[in-house]
Amino acid sequence: MTRSTWKPRLKRSGGPLYAALVDALAADISAGRLRAGDRLPTHRELAATVEASLGTVTRAYAEAERRGLIRSQVGNGTFVRDLTEADPYSPQLDRTRIDLGPTAVPIVPGDLGHLSLAAALTRLGGRADLAALSGYQAHAGSESQRAAGARWLGLAGVPASAGEVTVCGGAQHATLMLLSLLATPEGLLVEDVTYPGVLGAAEWLRLPTHPVALDADGLIPEALAEACRESGARVLYCTPTNHNPTTAIMPLKRRQALVEVCREFGVTIIENGALAPLVAKAPPPLVALDPGRTYHIGSLSKATLPALRVGFIRAPAEARRALEHAAAATVWSGSPLLNEIASQWISEGTAEALRDARRAEASARQSLAASVLKGHPYAAHATAYFLWMPIPEHRRATELVEQAAARDVLLGPGHVFAARPGHAPNALRISLGAATSRAELERGLKTLAELLDASSPTSRRMT
Repeated sequence: MTRSTWKPRLKRSGGPLYAALVDALAADISAGRLRAGDRLPTHRELAATVEASLGTVTRAYAEAERRGLIRSQVGNGTFVRDLTEADPYSPQLDRTRIDLGPTAVPIVPGDLGHLSLAAALTRLGGRADLAALSGYQAHAGSESQRAAGARWLGLAGVPASAGEVTVCGGAQHATLMLLSLLATPEGLLVEDVTYPGVLGAAEWLRLPTHPVALDADGLIPEALAEACRESGARVLYCTPTNHNPTTAIMPLKRRQALVEVCREFGVTIIENGALAPLVAKAPPPLVALDPGRTYHIGSLSKATLPALRVGFIRAPAEARRALEHAAAATVWSGSPLLNEIASQWISEGTAEALRDARRAEASARQSLAASVLKGHPYAAHATAYFLWMPIPEHRRATELVEQAAARDVLLGPGHVFAARPGHAPNALRISLGAATSRAELERGLKTLAELLDASSPTSRRMT
């Protein structure tokens, strides 16, 4: 293993510096100037070399690791990966450390979801029609599956009939389908900080994104109107209930004003409702206020079990044929086995029971967070899987991410959710669901609290 004195060859472009660093890294690996096992400069060394901020280099290394170019070892450094060696399958979460990063369902030992899945698989194994469930199915789901989807969506206040529902492989698949179907070259209107999946899908489809400002109540209608005038974009992707990452729940009056702006400018709405089932008494979804222009995304994964990769799109009935074509082009056929389990769970009430269990566990973890992080302001609601924490001006979120990682705690930096390159909020999204137990979560939160206290002006004044 050799130490690298890597000096990136940066190309001049109008894009952000962190992206240029990643491109330079990929180019040097491809050209053989960097080899598997080479140790890369530290964040601070590289920042000094390219005369960039520490945050820019941190974002570049994070993106390079996401692309599979490098790997980080806490306490040892950052290394070029062997790209010829396939990774063995591993779950999303890093179980060697306390992971407070991903939007994970809080699953605990003896979890109702695991027990329900085991029972469902046993029942499926004894069914006489198992052969039929082992083949292909209709692109957009069967009639019974679409009816189950309508029932599930109805629990969150979404008016839907079977003829208006398309079955898909989860909310991310739905996002890609709808962007492919609805977006134009003018691009996509999105919240200023938003679900990373929509940013990734837009990038994949080469669609420009136009950020719209938020406040504590969610997307600001006046800012949306201005973005419509300036961009020419006529498709909006937003999350009015249980917003990711801020947890905001948009009030009814704000929703009504938002829909009025969309009517004025002829904007089609894609409403992400994947996390909405976790909120017991939310205002009506946007699709209930204007069903003719709104496409609503629902999902079972976040409210029941992540392995149940089943989602539903409620769309105007006239869009059904186009969505069938989109489903055929992206997956051809969903999994009949998973779709059947989803239909069973919805019809027999298991899905609702699991949703309620998820709400209860999320509530317990929010209470734990409130106790451990007392005195450190953040945004959240009682049944959110995460919290959104703006970091005081005298600290940088990226520094806290590094410091926590050195203590085996992983945090979610705000730049992951930033729709405007180079304008990442100085904030953290702290997942409460990824920890395997409340005790593990408490240890991770206590580490965060200690890091926040270490240089807080209040603590210095009191000593």
